[in-house]
Amino acid sequence: MSRRFLNRSQVTSASAALLYSRRGVSKPSTDAAAPPLPPLRCPGGPRVKAEGLKQLFKVPHAGYLAKYGQRFILNLKLTHQVAALLSRTTLRTPDKLLLELGPGAGALTRSLLTRPCVGVLGIEQDERFNGHLEQIRQYTSGKFQWTNGDVLRINELEIVESLYAGFAQQHRRKPAADARERASSDGNKSDGGEACSSGTKDSGCCTDDFYCEDAPLRNVQREKILRKRFGKYAAFNHDTASGQNSGSAAPSSDVFGCAFSSESAAFEVSDRWWSDGDAKLEVIANLPFNIITELLMRYAVDCSRKQNLFVFGRVPLHVFTQQEVAECIIAPAGSIHFSRLSVLCQCFFHTQLLRTFREMTYYPKTAVLGALVTLQPRAVPLLPGLDAATLIHFTDLLMRPGQRGMTVYKALQQHVPPEVAQYMLQELRTDGALTVLDLTAEEVCKLATLWHRFLEASSQQAYGSGT
Repeated sequence: MSRRFLNRSQVTSASAALLYSRRGVSKPSTDAAAPPLPPLRCPGGPRVKAEGLKQLFKVPHAGYLAKYGQRFILNLKLTHQVAALLSRTTLRTPDKLLLELGPGAGALTRSLLTRPCVGVLGIEQDERFNGHLEQIRQYTSGKFQWTNGDVLRINELEIVESLYAGFAQQHRRKPAADARERASSDGNKSDGGEACSSGTKDSGCCTDDFYCEDAPLRNVQREKILRKRFGKYAAFNHDTASGQNSGSAAPSSDVFGCAFSSESAAFEVSDRWWSDGDAKLEVIANLPFNIITELLMRYAVDCSRKQNLFVFGRVPLHVFTQQEVAECIIAPAGSIHFSRLSVLCQCFFHTQLLRTFREMTYYPKTAVLGALVTLQPRAVPLLPGLDAATLIHFTDLLMRPGQRGMTVYKALQQHVPPEVAQYMLQELRTDGALTVLDLTAEEVCKLATLWHRFLEASSQQAYGSGT
């Protein structure tokens, strides 16, 4: 008698047939294939695909697009993942306006429109995409707005105020000039206005940054009196750029000695409009890789001066760039990727690498990996009062290619006299035998401030001797 052995699949099918026969239900047919999954749905109407891009640019193949730096993200699944990632980091409330730089074909734009937000504002330089952007605007009933412009030259604040006037008026957080004047007039009325009327204007107590209506537990008139009384101990009058020193006298040693010493804690006034709460605006930049560095330099200057888009507060920046640039942005001190861009971004922003992308992410595919970096402005910079333009000029001198391996003392000697370089290192409490790469971002910022003070003192001495 022969035995018949059944394999696992035969046993499974036999048991399933027995189960269906007991329940009195006919077994479903497995001949018909499963229905395909529905495509991802998003607002905006028909999408632009690879063939449409080649027809739009009138090129036979994608190599011509790569030649001119034209690369696009067309994978809608990937853009949905990016939008979901942003919603878990900064895009958490539905009352934000999204500013997209370089919407292009509109794949990322459609994914952003699926998130709860006030709207999406796109700024595109290439006018060939105007028809597709207008289609998205019509399909979304005005939730998406767009305009043409060069992101390196336009004023984004003016565009936001023109297209979203109510939003800009409601969420603009920087105190206006009339508010400062009103606060100062109220302070003068409280105690008879003896401070400014008695000639204390020359002592530096009436500077513009002194009046702050959001100063906690402080009175304007009281601070004027304290500054007049204890100003010589707190070194308030060391700022030579304000033009408050008398005539053309040569600056004293205190001018350069108090370069980055912060004011006394008793007189610090916090900008609560800047530090408290999140800004109701976010920037997503999907631009060619060759202009990302210049764009970050421009936004760093705006952030240090709290102008342009940063009048809305600490506006987060989400930037698509190549992986090498992303590594430079987040590189710590001592790393081989630590560079001028590292110091500039880390001085004014908290940097975070959210995600990296493969070469096949873009169409046409790139020769380098892509990355998504988030830059969140700091409530207080690494060195308060430092302007980003000064830092850019100084890092171009100190950390230019070929000098990052030099010692700090040797690198400084090329731009300042040896005694000044020695003094700067003493003020920094740093060994001059260290290399430039061993400096932290905060130490580079302090050196930049000392260098700026030296230039100011030198120009004032030259002006005083000439007159």
